[in-house]
Amino acid sequence: MKQPIKWILSKISIHKKVTIVKKMIFGYVLLVFLPVVIFGSTFLYLSYKNVIENISVGKQSLLNQAANSLTVSLTQVESTYPLFQNNPLVLDYLTGLYQTEGDQVYHFLKDIRPVFSFASTANESIKKVRLYKMNKKIMPLSGEIEDIDSFPSKQVYKVIDDIAINKGSWIPLKQEISNIPYISYYKKIYDDKYSQQLAILEVIVNDQIFDSFIQSMDSENKAEVIIVRGHNIFYQSKGIPFDSDKVWEIAKTIDKDNKGYLYWKDEKLLVNSVNLPKLGLDFYFFSPKNEVVPDILQKSLLTGILLLVLLFVLSAIYYVTASILTGRVLKLASHMKKVDQNNLTPIDVEGYEDELGYLTTSYNSMIQRIHELINKVNLAELMKKEADYLVMQAQIKPHFLYNTLESIRMMAEINDDQEVVEATYTFGKLLRYSLSPGGNEISLNEEVENIIYFLKIHKIRMMDRLQYDIQIDCNIDQVRCPRFILQPLVENSIGHGLAKKRKQGFIKIHIYHQDSYLYITISDNGAGIPEDRLETIRGVLSNQLDRNVLQTKESGLGVYNVSERIKAYFGEESSLEIDSIHGEGTTYTLKLKI
Repeated sequence: MKQPIKWILSKISIHKKVTIVKKMIFGYVLLVFLPVVIFGSTFLYLSYKNVIENISVGKQSLLNQAANSLTVSLTQVESTYPLFQNNPLVLDYLTGLYQTEGDQVYHFLKDIRPVFSFASTANESIKKVRLYKMNKKIMPLSGEIEDIDSFPSKQVYKVIDDIAINKGSWIPLKQEISNIPYISYYKKIYDDKYSQQLAILEVIVNDQIFDSFIQSMDSENKAEVIIVRGHNIFYQSKGIPFDSDKVWEIAKTIDKDNKGYLYWKDEKLLVNSVNLPKLGLDFYFFSPKNEVVPDILQKSLLTGILLLVLLFVLSAIYYVTASILTGRVLKLASHMKKVDQNNLTPIDVEGYEDELGYLTTSYNSMIQRIHELINKVNLAELMKKEADYLVMQAQIKPHFLYNTLESIRMMAEINDDQEVVEATYTFGKLLRYSLSPGGNEISLNEEVENIIYFLKIHKIRMMDRLQYDIQIDCNIDQVRCPRFILQPLVENSIGHGLAKKRKQGFIKIHIYHQDSYLYITISDNGAGIPEDRLETIRGVLSNQLDRNVLQTKESGLGVYNVSERIKAYFGEESSLEIDSIHGEGTTYTLKLKI
């Protein structure tokens, strides 16, 4: 995150020339003013949108419930049909079984009229039940059984005539465009073999069933309604002066969103819709926004005032904070301009303990340090000359020691004492490796060579009790490493492993390459490491324990130092691992990332 910011600032060079006061003003606009304005505007918009959405969803849920209730009522009305179709007495009457008018009247009053009475009274939604008979020989009874020729609408009759057997049809009928339509249910009556049509059943529903449905959405007379059938406006409230094109535009938008509702911004109306497949009608309810949410403007105004108060409070807090900070920064900058070799007086800290207070304290410490350094320049020059002399003197000592060892070796050579010659030669090599100049870095070949000399010295002392083998399975000519990363481990194997057992000791050094790592293993068959001590060493190497817990009378920090040096040189992916079984031996594994 910091890198992109630095890159942007590096591209905007003008910020380097702007004073800190102007930067603080810019910071106020960027960090206080704009966030509050943006947040406030977004919050008001989202709150407004959320209120509209919640109201629309609530009205849509209410409308869906009312539509389901209306559908149930219509289904109950449809259940009137089996009372006639499945009644043998009704079918016998309609087939013309009774020839004389007296028989027809008798059986109608005895068998048929009770069916009409039950159908009308069993369901309060039914206004009228009527049969339009096909058999002209049957005597018509006004209001209940009519001749098919007296069917009120040829257009409706044509629709009914196309209905398949055992299928009914709901047909809404207009009264006037300004009045709510009424609906009727029609279904054909057949004989018991469904081979001959006997009549058409007409069930007229009460106007109240539509009124109740519309009132469920318009209980306070605030909503306007449009009923659409097919591509025509079937009914339209007087308060909505919309033409059909506008209604189709609304219908397409609602169908596209598939929510059943929308907020029409142009007219500031909430629109809820529902489709009744049984009737083939679409209902659209229009609710004025201001009447549905009369207090939304008041709430918006209150929220705006609260945001302005918040902006004022934040601005005051920012101004006080910025004034204090910029005043202290300007004071420090002014003091720094006056500082030179002849004026090194400190600035007053003023008791602050924040970052600027720490910066001022550090600045005063720096001035004090500069003052001390200026006073000690001459003394430092004298000490430097003395140190150069001591360095020259120290360089003489290693050469004197090498020359002395070489003299001893020559005397042993003259006396033909090869063991002393070999010991002196090997010890000299070790000293040269330890004391020779050239820095801390060495080739791995030289490090292995030094280990060979180190083992030879110990073999002179331990004789046959010490055996060793060095196996190198890769090219290490170009590998560089720090000095003394192997000797402390070999010394541990001898001092803490082999020295504590009487049997013959064996040390094996194996160097091999695998993947992108160079592995160096140093194994011994010595006394091993106790389990609790091994866990302590591993805890220190993984930096989970303090390294001081390694310090004992018998051992120190050699292993820890080797681990830290290879991590510093080869990277954190490198490591030193120790495996040991108490009484059987120890294996040190150097895993070096190369």
